[in-house]
Amino acid sequence: MKLIRVFIFILIVLLLVWFIYFLKTGDLFLKDSYFTKERAYQAWVNENRRTELSSEFLKNAKKIEPTDKQLLILAGENKIYQLRFWKEFFLWRGPSVYRIDDEDLKNMEEKDIEYDLHFNCVATAITENSNITKVKIGENEADLLPLTPYFNEAKNLKMWFLNIQPDALDCQGPSGKTFIFYDKNGEVIKKIEDN
Repeated sequence: MKLIRVFIFILIVLLLVWFIYFLKTGDLFLKDSYFTKERAYQAWVNENRRTELSSEFLKNAKKIEPTDKQLLILAGENKIYQLRFWKEFFLWRGPSVYRIDDEDLKNMEEKDIEYDLHFNCVATAITENSNITKVKIGENEADLLPLTPYFNEAKNLKMWFLNIQPDALDCQGPSGKTFIFYDKNGEVIKKIEDN
């Protein structure tokens, strides 16, 4: 009987320590799982503040919530972070990150790339063709983010993006989707198979 009381006491102490830890960190199972996307976002910011995120960038960056609630975009001067938060059961996990900066745009310009495709669970197309008003990735219409407000060199650059694999842990290689670019009349300007 005494042994059971000791066991229950130890269990209560452990649960109390775990609960205090959870309140301080938001980390439910000590492995980067969070009840909300906002907690997962804050953990990512805190982790990266010492390395690549400056407090100046975070202070001035615009936080954009696309229609897809598993995505978040931080758009600041000369740098954009596209964050994809995935869910495991009901818990949010830290984001996979696609970053665009001046060097990427310079690279596009130097290599004269008209359609730059990228895939990291989120399919992304960057183009400077001002006639394009809609992009479909596979069967779905992609979201649009004009890049001109954030990059001096952007001219008519636009970014189109679609979260193809919302809860995948990791995505490698091409998206396997067809990117279809439309003008304002609904005519197809270009089709690209991302295989």
